[in-house]
Amino acid sequence: MFTLVVIQVLNATICLLLIESALSRPAAFVLKQAKGIQQTHRHQIKPVGKQLSKLNSRFCSLRNMASLNINAIAEDETRVYDVLAKSLERYNIDGTENEFIIDTIEQSSLLIQRLGSEALSHTTSNETEEYDVATDDGARDLSSSLRSLSLLSLSTSRHLQSLIYQINNPRSKKTSGNAWRTLQSVVNSSLDIKNADVESTAIALSILSLGIAISTTDTDVGNAQQKMIASAIFPNSPSHIFERETCKVETGSKQERLIKSVARDTLLQLLGTVVEENGSIDCIARIETAFGVGGEQDKELCSAVANLVKDIFGSGCYYFDSQNNDDEDEFFGTELDINKDKASPTLALVAQCRPWEFIKTDKLVRIAAADLDLWYSAELVCDASVASVTSNTNTEKNLMATNYPKLKASDKISTQSIDSSLRQDTIAHLATRALIDTALDLRLYRRADLFASKFYAFGGPERFAEARFLHACETITKVVKRKQPQIIEKQIARIDECVARVSEDLNLSGVDEHKIGIGEVPIETMPQYIRDFALRRLRTSNMSAAASRLANLWGMNYEEDPVVLAEEEKRRQLTYVQWNDEGSPGNIAGKSQPLPDLISNAVDLAEEFKLLLQLGETVGFDAEWGEDSGVAVLQLSTVSHSILLDIPALSSNDEGCRALQATVGQLFAGLTGARYVIGFGCKEDIKRLRDSPCSRSVHWFPHNNCAARDLRPLIAEASPSLGGKGGQHLGLSRMTESFLGKQLDKAEQCSDWCQRPLSTEQREYAALDAWACAAIHAKIAKLIGERYKV
Repeated sequence: MFTLVVIQVLNATICLLLIESALSRPAAFVLKQAKGIQQTHRHQIKPVGKQLSKLNSRFCSLRNMASLNINAIAEDETRVYDVLAKSLERYNIDGTENEFIIDTIEQSSLLIQRLGSEALSHTTSNETEEYDVATDDGARDLSSSLRSLSLLSLSTSRHLQSLIYQINNPRSKKTSGNAWRTLQSVVNSSLDIKNADVESTAIALSILSLGIAISTTDTDVGNAQQKMIASAIFPNSPSHIFERETCKVETGSKQERLIKSVARDTLLQLLGTVVEENGSIDCIARIETAFGVGGEQDKELCSAVANLVKDIFGSGCYYFDSQNNDDEDEFFGTELDINKDKASPTLALVAQCRPWEFIKTDKLVRIAAADLDLWYSAELVCDASVASVTSNTNTEKNLMATNYPKLKASDKISTQSIDSSLRQDTIAHLATRALIDTALDLRLYRRADLFASKFYAFGGPERFAEARFLHACETITKVVKRKQPQIIEKQIARIDECVARVSEDLNLSGVDEHKIGIGEVPIETMPQYIRDFALRRLRTSNMSAAASRLANLWGMNYEEDPVVLAEEEKRRQLTYVQWNDEGSPGNIAGKSQPLPDLISNAVDLAEEFKLLLQLGETVGFDAEWGEDSGVAVLQLSTVSHSILLDIPALSSNDEGCRALQATVGQLFAGLTGARYVIGFGCKEDIKRLRDSPCSRSVHWFPHNNCAARDLRPLIAEASPSLGGKGGQHLGLSRMTESFLGKQLDKAEQCSDWCQRPLSTEQREYAALDAWACAAIHAKIAKLIGERYKV
């Protein structure tokens, strides 16, 4: 009995070792070893006892794994062969280039074989490559040569994966670095694209066939390994292939035509099957980068990329889909379920191939930035759109605002001035404005400032001024909190320079700067406003010495005399909406009402919410954010009553979460008596409400079918002169001035909303922000009529 057990254990152990090494072996070796496993299994000794029965079951599953692996290898080899064969057939329709193609294939096979052998030499396996490049009896057959190249490419890609796996196991930063350096060394010694004295066509076909082999591998397995191998193999520019000193390819030559034709047709085939076969989009994007065969003139390739965009991002970004949903439905309905690992290389393909006439580029940019946090990729798409409009042939890589060093001023990234000869609705204008507006909506003011500076010629002076101003306000608030008032001077100087440039450009464009319907503060008043803002911040923080010094520097009077302060406050009251202004929630029928307190318990929430719904059918809302992803304060208001909710406090316990679900959750689900729930540029507010903490398993905020609507498209429809497309770049302060007669004071927008208790100024600002949404909606409904109601 003991002997039978030992024999059975040995048999199963040998099989396990053979199968586990299969993934790093050539396809022919895997087939040969697997057949041996199956023959051994036919003559094995019948197991005895429970332990042997379990062992036999494990062995059978391993045998099935071997069979699946064999089939997978055969399928992958066929895919590589089919893609290459179809691409070469399209290039060589009449067969006159057979000899040239076979020579190129054989040279490529030698290069790939050398790479595979080099990879094997760095692994613990003693295995050697078993393939011969030449065919039997010296025959030169295109099909058999191509079959050999396909099998070598697939085998070598698996050797490289095995190399990374062995070095990178267990995975850590150190082992990952070692794996990358070893991989680079292996590839450079075998495929030295820059210096190798080998025909460029052979090198190009080598990396192309390896790319096909890598891209056909299921991305659910070894995705990181795929990216690492692709990064090592593919050059970052076509010049590395076509303009090598050792073997330069002449433009229009037979070699260049072969390389570009095969690369283009390969891209088309891979794009057509990548989603269905779960292939590597990243690898396809790198193929395009290496060969540079895409372009907006190639309509077939552009259409293929657009179809990929439709598959990855949804039909809303595709022009020719009759079932497109309205933007607002997507903003507030079910959140998009997009694979970020697939979205990033898809955006790279869009930037490279530029399928502008097939896709909604502005919407694609907004989704990439706002929903996926792929700012770099979104910026690449904007760069490509600008290059298309300006016919920029400069191959130098653009300075990327997304990765711009924090300690550098955004002035260094600024681009050329406005070209008045360009139409204002080009693809570059739409894409760059969407990028800047998205950053503003998310209150990423430094990033918005960088984008608006870089794309000044297309985003326009208004966006540039707004982004620069809000960035300055945010910076001043932070430096005052850190007791660093010396930085304020630089921010003031940047605003002065901004206003000077914008005013000049707007005058040249024939635009009255006093009538700009964008931003929170009129451009002509920005220099004075930012100085007043800085002095108020310093006074609030008891930094009177710094305030006095800056006031003297700016030629302003800084007094702590109560009379002077009262006069200053009176001027502010005439400019900005006040809590106790007539028609505001603090002044009902001439009776003064106190500012709302911050609600932090379930009982107060239930009482105040009931009163809120009794006093109006339209509820305006706004949200203030903290450092984390959630909401710090939620403001709800009708035209006559406002409440402020402490979301972190309420959501920290079950009772508070139940109260939030019964009130806020029901309101945004459309299940209360409120007819309209109105926000302003509120997509990110909705997202952050969904991301706010919740102590219960079921979140208090509705995940789908949110009843909230954005006020901006309604304003743009009712008063087209106030805003552009969809009202995407309107400011609530300026809209309040247009509809209600006064601006909103946005000084507290950049304050610390996580601090408790909130200041009086913060509570007034928060309540009026939500009230303005309800009041503007009511004004539009009254002036225009029922058809403009949401």
